[in-house]
Amino acid sequence: MERKISYMLKHWKSEPGHLPLIITGCRQIGKTYSIREFVSNEYRSSVYINFETQPDKKELFAGDRSASEVISRIMLSEGVRMYPGESAIILDEIQSCTDAYSALKPLSEDGRFDIICSGSFLGINLDDSSLSPLGYVKIIRMHPMDFEEFLWAMGVNRDLVSDVRERIRRLDAIDDYFHKAFTKYFRTYMVTGGMPAAVKMYSETKDYVRTSGILRDIITILKKDSGRYSSKAGRLRINQCLDSIPRQLSRENKKFLYSDVEKKKGVGKRTYDNALGWLSEAGLISFCNNLEEPNKPLAGKVIESSFKVYMNDTGLLMALMDAFDPADIVLRDPYSNNGAVMECAVASAMVKKGYPLYYYSKSDSTLEIDFVTEWKGVPVLMEVKSGKNKRAKSLLALMGEKGRRRIGCKIMDSNVDRDENGIIHLPLYAPCFFEDNSVPDISEPPPADEVNARFLGGGTVRNRPA
Repeated sequence: MERKISYMLKHWKSEPGHLPLIITGCRQIGKTYSIREFVSNEYRSSVYINFETQPDKKELFAGDRSASEVISRIMLSEGVRMYPGESAIILDEIQSCTDAYSALKPLSEDGRFDIICSGSFLGINLDDSSLSPLGYVKIIRMHPMDFEEFLWAMGVNRDLVSDVRERIRRLDAIDDYFHKAFTKYFRTYMVTGGMPAAVKMYSETKDYVRTSGILRDIITILKKDSGRYSSKAGRLRINQCLDSIPRQLSRENKKFLYSDVEKKKGVGKRTYDNALGWLSEAGLISFCNNLEEPNKPLAGKVIESSFKVYMNDTGLLMALMDAFDPADIVLRDPYSNNGAVMECAVASAMVKKGYPLYYYSKSDSTLEIDFVTEWKGVPVLMEVKSGKNKRAKSLLALMGEKGRRRIGCKIMDSNVDRDENGIIHLPLYAPCFFEDNSVPDISEPPPADEVNARFLGGGTVRNRPA
């Protein structure tokens, strides 16, 4: 199955003087597979070291960590001929070897060979800033498969996918047949999620029972992982927080409540914040922060004590919701409360596109907006609508405030449209095709050559007043 990370790897390799690369992200999302496939196609020779399955290889980075010494040890140990500019060194699960992590700086300065690393728990295990090679490495965050990658795996024509993406970005209606087909695909994607093993199983068999079995196995593996780099008590709290997420999201008010994790006197932020931090660093969850008001600058309006927690993969959320019938989502049961999964799907899509997650809720009011983001500098208020209730009183009230420049949006079972109140209606799958927000959209200044030529050619510069 093709992944977008392959294009990012090719772009990284094509950059002159590129730095060593670290790919981070949740376990089981295909980091190692993607790296090894890329290296096998792009390099003359390579060395692969996995510090979890080959702990003895840590000795290669002990003692003198100068680039020449480390490279000599690696070549001697692995018996692979290395060619400057044509060979790569893969360091898998680098968080398990702090010496290798700190050696990335001299290896970067040496520059003879490309270095590609993966790390599932990088921010958890490597917290000693004195070892950090930051400034000498490039870090890419990898996610589970997005909806577009899912469509590729299902064999949907890529030109059709591109056409739907462009129509959403232009706010043009989509052909009704294709809209219904993409809605069905997306509802299927919500229950299978984007973990590659689960997507592969479903794309090959169309058997959700076997797919859900893989998802439950992944949850079991991830829960065992919580015992690594944490204490016994920490592991218990991490898994308690993880198990509480379906309950947290099933409430009408989805604000994260510590009392929903464990109904015990004195339990709160101090007890479970480290556990939530572990889940976030491991790439399993994302925080959606409440805002004092839905106005710019959003990051400056955050209420630190009020937030929601979303799973980064809806398939894993379904695996945690044992009593929930996936057919209710795929077949669009209007009486089923599947808003939790739909909101999680929207949150996951936005995270993959680089958007920070915010929402708006007032404790002394019924006003609440599921997601608040920005597009071209304008706040966007987004409501996710499931089931039979498609009303959005909070959205209408906030859009009706005078003197506020805002964009209102409903994410629902609808084609692209705009209603009489100016509210944009978008399909459930639309956020998966939003413009990438990882690079700020800023206007470029005129080229320096043009400015200089104008000045040297007789352009005038007025003196500033004293």
